Amino acid sequence: MKAKSLFARVTTLLMVLSVMTFSATTAEAAVLNQTSLFNPNSISAIALSIPDASYNSLNNQATAKNYVAATFTFTAAGQTIGPINVGIRLKGSTSLDRMTGQPSFKIAFNWKLLKGNRFLGLKNLTLNAMSQDGSKLHEFGAYKLFNLMGVPAPRTGWTDLRINGVSKGLYITIESVDDIFLASKYNDITLHLYEGIALNDLKPGNNDGTALSGHYITKEGWKDNPNKNDLGNLISAANYSSGAKWWAKLGTVADRNELLTMFATENFLGHWDGYSGPLQNNHFLRSNQQNKFTMIPWGTDQTFGENKQTQVLLDDYFFPLDKPTAGFPWVQQAFHKDTMPRGLLFTKCLAYSACKTAYLLKLKAVSAKVTSAKLVTSLKTAATVIASYSSADIKNEQARVQQWVAKQQARVTAVLKANNIR
Repeated sequence: MKAKSLFARVTTLLMVLSVMTFSATTAEAAVLNQTSLFNPNSISAIALSIPDASYNSLNNQATAKNYVAATFTFTAAGQTIGPINVGIRLKGSTSLDRMTGQPSFKIAFNWKLLKGNRFLGLKNLTLNAMSQDGSKLHEFGAYKLFNLMGVPAPRTGWTDLRINGVSKGLYITIESVDDIFLASKYNDITLHLYEGIALNDLKPGNNDGTALSGHYITKEGWKDNPNKNDLGNLISAANYSSGAKWWAKLGTVADRNELLTMFATENFLGHWDGYSGPLQNNHFLRSNQQNKFTMIPWGTDQTFGENKQTQVLLDDYFFPLDKPTAGFPWVQQAFHKDTMPRGLLFTKCLAYSACKTAYLLKLKAVSAKVTSAKLVTSLKTAATVIASYSSADIKNEQARVQQWVAKQQARVTAVLKANNIR
């Protein structure tokens, strides 16, 4: 009887503690929201507690991208949520780092047995270490400009990341592109979300494979629509004839206005690692139930003209704004050539005068938006917010980024003049 009584008392105590914890978390969640997480004007704190088995898995290159168990704690404006159970994995290809370094992460709040769980309404979150960004401003500035131009793009914020009590320094929090993101950006229903893979492009046959195989990976929509027929339609249109016939056909399967805005913004930002660059990398294709596609940017750390290929400090990198081929800083080392063909949709647009003119007018609009929206002022403000995490070299690179924007605007003006566009 005594043992049973003790068990009952312990059980009751645990239930009380559980209710207390839930109540506290609920109260905190009422104060904190997604704006707290994606706030460019302050720095939050995120703590990951990673058990040994998970840590060892992440530190093994063979398993680094497999989700493992961890806990997540978020603090902003004096309020804390957590610790909560999450799944985490490492992120990156050329930027993939070991746990002893400064790795980037994908956080899944609804991983495995956590299905249905949300954090401030989110299923997923991306934490980027900005290891390929000497200024720590590229992704903040790039996604801001895409959103200003009406191209659906993630929100960003700043956080101080600690792993098992050890500080990893400043990270950028990035809104993950998933069904929650899509629902917040589009009024119609998403059919599929595809993730592009470098150098594949919209080539015939590239609508192959299943959800997680083939030349395009299906990120959303496979459960309800287990096929890539819509992607096949886009590929057929992309390769259909040329000139006016191609342009008309493309209009049946894609939002041409959004695509041109996407390309113009990518080009203004010098995003050589995006779709319209020489690698056709870092982009999502989203279709609606009418099988019409738009494009969503991703992986914008290689922007604003930083040239990490050379040993020269603060040198700028530019690629052509209106040519069908382009290089990138490591093109000689990787491919033993100076330039490579750019994204198929972009190059076919340049080859058709009506599309090229429409693209150049979009480029003009982007340059004007940079001025009217005071993008450089936003970059300066962001640099001030993260100043305590910025070395002298980082601050010098931040100044170069701000100066590069004006240089790029001058290049846009020259291209417009060369093409007789006022």
